[in-house]
Amino acid sequence: MDRSRSNSTGATLQRPRFLGLRTLNWVLLIVGIVAVLFGYLLLNRGSVTAAPLMLVFGYLVLIPAGLMVGLRRSWRDEPDGPGGE
Repeated sequence: MDRSRSNSTGATLQRPRFLGLRTLNWVLLIVGIVAVLFGYLLLNRGSVTAAPLMLVFGYLVLIPAGLMVGLRRSWRDEPDGPGGE
């Protein structure tokens, strides 16, 4: 999806991403949160195998992946690297 558009003077404007996250990041974060909530629901119902697996998968795989996917690509877009001026 092209996030640039032209204004009346012909200059290209960039639409900012919400919190700097792309669609894939949001999908992974939402799926991670759903997995964690489902894990707690299973834990409440007495599951001793599936609940911990869902919690670990949500907390240690999906949520961090949602925060880190595409991180290097956005660093390459900056002229001086991360934190550069």
